Amino acid sequence: MTTFKVLAIHTAKITELTFGKKTFPSALLKQPIEKGMFLSYTGLAEDEQTPEHHGGTEKALCLYPYDHYSFWDGWMEMRDGAALFGENITTEGLHEQNTHIGDRFEFGEAIIEVTEPRQPCFKIAARYHKPELIVRMRESGYTGFYFRVLKEGTVKPGDVLTCVERDPARVSVHEVNQLLFSSAPRASQYDRVLEAKALSKTLRPKLIQKRNQL
Repeated sequence: MTTFKVLAIHTAKITELTFGKKTFPSALLKQPIEKGMFLSYTGLAEDEQTPEHHGGTEKALCLYPYDHYSFWDGWMEMRDGAALFGENITTEGLHEQNTHIGDRFEFGEAIIEVTEPRQPCFKIAARYHKPELIVRMRESGYTGFYFRVLKEGTVKPGDVLTCVERDPARVSVHEVNQLLFSSAPRASQYDRVLEAKALSKTLRPKLIQKRNQL
């Protein structure tokens, strides 16, 4: 079984961020935990989420690859010790191209399953005062991705992600990003992505609707 290093597990309380003249609630300012924490079907015990874009059973946990940090370094302010994009787990070696929708991982006492890519929203741009960040994230495909929790349990610093099952459809997170960010998606792209049975229950109906409108 392949294991991947988890560099940090992050949580945050909801705070107010400002972007231009707009102020809004966000839990992007995450910091690493220092002790074990329960991971439930809706996320880490001490992590707050704004439900309009994040959270719920289909987006219980967000991962961002440390492999991409160097891409952003020098272009925007990097904060030592903080989650770059408000991710819950920062990992090494696991990324959008080698991870599939439906892949399952053992994480501490928990079992988690990949559900969909993270779709960049204006709050990330607001955090760094970089309006162009969303476009840059889409063009690079360096989005990170979400998990649902199949088995609850305690996770702690030093735990690793161990891949216990690869989804048979082998639809990579990268493939889903290509579909989501395409200016003229093809029916074959929708059909391919929809082969992933574990695709989130929130994203699947949206893709089916768009496929039917072609």
